[in-house]
Amino acid sequence: MPTPVLRSSVVRLRRRFVATALFGAFAALGAVPSAGVAQEFPGDRPIRIVVPYTAGGSSDFIARTVAGKLAESMKASVVVENRPGGNTVIAAEHVAKAAPDGHTLLLIGELTHSSVAALNKQLPFDPVADFAPITNAIKSPLVVVVHPSLPAKTLQEFVAYAKANPGQIAYGSAGIGNTLHLGGEVFAAATGTKLTHVPYKGASQAVIDLVGGRIQAMFDLPQTPLPHIQEGRLRALAVTSDQRLDILPQVPTTAEAGVPEYRFATRVGFAAPGGTPQPILQRLHKEIVGVLQQPDVRAAFEQRAMFVDPSESPEAFRTSMLAEMERLKRVIRDAGIVPQ
Repeated sequence: MPTPVLRSSVVRLRRRFVATALFGAFAALGAVPSAGVAQEFPGDRPIRIVVPYTAGGSSDFIARTVAGKLAESMKASVVVENRPGGNTVIAAEHVAKAAPDGHTLLLIGELTHSSVAALNKQLPFDPVADFAPITNAIKSPLVVVVHPSLPAKTLQEFVAYAKANPGQIAYGSAGIGNTLHLGGEVFAAATGTKLTHVPYKGASQAVIDLVGGRIQAMFDLPQTPLPHIQEGRLRALAVTSDQRLDILPQVPTTAEAGVPEYRFATRVGFAAPGGTPQPILQRLHKEIVGVLQQPDVRAAFEQRAMFVDPSESPEAFRTSMLAEMERLKRVIRDAGIVPQ
């Protein structure tokens, strides 16, 4: 005959098992009353947006623009934290290991995150399972920009010079596998040229060296080198969009510049740690998309040649990122870059 204590323990275990089973069944049917989770979020705790680059670059601008407006709409504290290094791995690992409660987000570049997955045999996180995509935010072309000392005043002259001097043009980026690095690799593949890549911890640092003549070129988001282009310290050869940009009306598209085979665009969005509850992801998606649709936010981005391009849903952003990972595997393989 079981003792009263043992009987009580068995009853508690049975109740726990039944409760767990019922929760799982309801969750599978989407019937768990989880609206309260999103309503209570974020409470009185701050939301951190972790940026994988140094302050001052295009990614940092995206994060800070959204953070300020998100704080207003959610009536919460939203802060930006820069964690550069490791080609976004340092920031990504930090977010991947954070509590999946919506209070820690990653500013995630679709191309960069995909290339990290393709370039590294081992990572301190799973690039798919450890992240919950929320929404894309921005789509932006690149600008091909060079130091004025380079004897190339057009994109065709740049291609000709690169072919005549293989490996002699050093171009900077925000890290190995970063969007700006891939922009250079795709350009080299499209034009049959050989360039030398120089990685930095952020685009703003690379631009400093470009202005100083320590590197000769960049394939950059227009916002970062824009003041230097306007003041004549750098020469813009072409933009990788289908149409000219309002902020650089005198700069031709790559097609107009005689190199139509080179087109490139980058997308940057937001992700949470894997396992973040769906109600919180949906709330964040709604709030971030709402911020992006504000006219002054759109205008602020467009002034820097960044265009609002939100995902229809977190699931749509995840699907897009998975497809990009597969595409980048092929690009990196064709470029002859060996995963480390």
